[in-house]
Amino acid sequence: MIRLSLACLLIALAFPWPASASVDICSDPRMQSRLAFELVAFGESSFDEIAGSADLQYNNYDLLFTTAGEKYLFGYAHRYNKFDVKLLQPETNGHLHTLFLPLHVLFGDVRRNFRFSIAPSLSASSNVANRPDEYTSDTVQVLAALIWGRQVSDRVSLRFGICGDHRFGKYQLYPAVSVLWQPHPDWKLELGFPASKINYRVSDSLSSEISIEPDGNEWYVLDDSRTRNSQFVYEAYAIDWSINWELMRRFLFTATIGKEFANRYEFRLLDQSVASLSGDPVTRVAVALEWRF
Repeated sequence: MIRLSLACLLIALAFPWPASASVDICSDPRMQSRLAFELVAFGESSFDEIAGSADLQYNNYDLLFTTAGEKYLFGYAHRYNKFDVKLLQPETNGHLHTLFLPLHVLFGDVRRNFRFSIAPSLSASSNVANRPDEYTSDTVQVLAALIWGRQVSDRVSLRFGICGDHRFGKYQLYPAVSVLWQPHPDWKLELGFPASKINYRVSDSLSSEISIEPDGNEWYVLDDSRTRNSQFVYEAYAIDWSINWELMRRFLFTATIGKEFANRYEFRLLDQSVASLSGDPVTRVAVALEWRF
């Protein structure tokens, strides 16, 4: 099945943060050509309100190119999220895809810059993604961001703007504000909303990072008979600790362990009732490999 695309937006500021394969609206996309893959596996999260649970698995793919002196970044990204819901019967088969065609345009320099990002996207269950005749306004989305960056001093930069995406579950516009501080050549801190990060460079090839950010999305889904449609919404926050190992300056291997918490699910069941559930915090582990070219 040919999968088309969608994807991300944001701003590269003073610091080129190491990153996993994940691409989203309000994270630094890094103006660098790369091919990346990430696998994220979750433990089982029990529902609070009723008997049942959910297992999750993410598969993330990115192929991004820079042009015009690293002023443009464009390409393809695919997010495959598998939700295995137990003791309940959701309409969806649980195989959910988000396909991105991101375009990021950077104006200015390190001291003063502006980023415009736009990404048409397709977000749907697998039995919709390969059938263009089933697409609706709920299937095809447009994500966007406008971000300004200012370097206040040699150690401090500001980032502020507005984003529109599904990081909090259902689509919404929200402000993006952060302070980037480098108190030491080996330490980098980004404190703000919607994400915060602390990075420590152990050596030229090894670094460690702690991050906290929202992790959500919304998908248009069909039942197996393709006669009923609904929306599947997932909301959560994730706190992660990552180890990044750079090999020969072209390959980056990342191992991550973290916690997904404040989990919320909203989906329709086969009996046409709507389940709105919260889940227990759950451990997640991830591995990612990135090739820079």
